[in-house]
Amino acid sequence: MCNLYTNNPNIAEWAEIVRDHMGVDFILSAGPDTLANQPWAATVYPKYQGLFFRPADPRAPMTAWEPAVGRWGIVPFFHKGPAKGWKFPTNNCRSEEMHAKASFRDALRTRRCVIPATAICEWTGPKGKMTRHAITRADGTPLFLAGLWASHTHEDERTESYTMVMQDTQPGDDMHGFHNRQPVVLDRAGAAVWLDTGADYAPLLKGPPGGTLVADPPQPVAA
Repeated sequence: MCNLYTNNPNIAEWAEIVRDHMGVDFILSAGPDTLANQPWAATVYPKYQGLFFRPADPRAPMTAWEPAVGRWGIVPFFHKGPAKGWKFPTNNCRSEEMHAKASFRDALRTRRCVIPATAICEWTGPKGKMTRHAITRADGTPLFLAGLWASHTHEDERTESYTMVMQDTQPGDDMHGFHNRQPVVLDRAGAAVWLDTGADYAPLLKGPPGGTLVADPPQPVAA
């Protein structure tokens, strides 16, 4: 599962990246200074503030996206207290469970998002001597990952939150040597399918073509 990723660009840079690679413009609902001070973490751990993109109009999900900042670890609708009181690890969502699990099923039906990242981080080696690997796209472009989001209100506190969708890895997948789970990596066509809540997302639940992702430092070769 993924418990660390990085996100370095600022909002202006992301606007350009999204326009170039996804063909989508941003809508900033509170004006151009909404996210000017980059209130998300550049190195994102569970419960940290992270950036995600959601359709400005769910009926036309690839027309415009709204950038949002929220807690990495979805706070489900049935939680009654403050968001900080939600202690369960919901930063990752198993793809085979999300349609049935109470923490995720409502969001899957109506609140899908795209999570931007510059790298996914995994580790190899024995405990105490582990090597951290930054896994990126081989072509140097950022990663766009499938996610779900939620909005939680307690008294006067409103908290946005999100989770990263995880699928099984298979032999031959670029991430198979690191973990038996990997995020769902989206290209432009995949993002269009994922954000269309009426479309069949099952074909997206496979690793990208071999060689899409690379690790630095390289994964050690088994003897």
